[in-house]
Amino acid sequence: MSLDFKQTELRQVCDIVVPDIFYRRMVTGIKTIDNDLLNEGFLPGSTMTVTAQAGCGKTTFMVQLLDGLAKNGYKVGYCSGEENVYQLTFTCKRIRCNTLSIANVSDVDELAKLTEKLDYLVIDSFQALTTKTKMNHMAKERYAVHTLVKAAQKNECCIAFVMHLTKGGKLKGSTVVPHTVDANLNIAPNPDVDDEARSIWFSKNRFGPTNCVDLYMTARGFDMTAKVIVNNDKKFAGKGNKKDQIKTDIIKSDKKISVNDLVETYNISEVYANTALRELTKEGKVLKIGRGSDARWLTKEIVEKRAQVALN
Repeated sequence: MSLDFKQTELRQVCDIVVPDIFYRRMVTGIKTIDNDLLNEGFLPGSTMTVTAQAGCGKTTFMVQLLDGLAKNGYKVGYCSGEENVYQLTFTCKRIRCNTLSIANVSDVDELAKLTEKLDYLVIDSFQALTTKTKMNHMAKERYAVHTLVKAAQKNECCIAFVMHLTKGGKLKGSTVVPHTVDANLNIAPNPDVDDEARSIWFSKNRFGPTNCVDLYMTARGFDMTAKVIVNNDKKFAGKGNKKDQIKTDIIKSDKKISVNDLVETYNISEVYANTALRELTKEGKVLKIGRGSDARWLTKEIVEKRAQVALN
């Protein structure tokens, strides 16, 4: 179904019938994405950009999203002009997403043809797209976005364009793509909460809300079950300041501290908590008592005081 605009006369909203496609949403089966981010799901034929700095998890997030759609019975594809299929396969297996199909395709017309047999296509990246016809950069950019958006609408196939940012945080290229597509999804670190935390939000969404979720990035991909809860009383100005503050609080405490205590108090990951405690142990400021999940840490000063009391 084509969602292109057509000239119409003024009519009352109550007399206009919304097409069935608006209610036939595609869902991933991942509650955090379907309920908290999308609210309803993807509209077939819609297009979006996925923008983030290098290393923020663009590929990981989209691979997990496609894996969810594939498990829900949709035909999905990840086409890359950046990483070869072996690199992509390594990433997919690392985060245990083995249900999607991948390929190295960057030609605009070939990608447009793929929309005829797919429900969702990720193109990584828009900047890496190629054409058989020679044209300047601006002409190629306009040809690519208009050709692929029209193909998506005609074949009811969603397309996500992975976009790159400059070191200054600006989009590489013109603003033609984000203005043309239906939605703009952004991923960015959230250092005020945790080094592994990522904020994921829509800055534009024609067919849904502009929601935001905060998730933890792990070695196995985004943890879709553990949403970040932002506590304004525990915000920090930056990574260094946050860790220094946590270590200072530990040293001031006269109680035994566990990894879970730090996780719950500061909304940090277990990895981050263990790192802070390990650094303090190396510095000789705290001592570890017990092993495994029963391990607790206490300041060296308190341990020595209690030992002296016991001797007396």
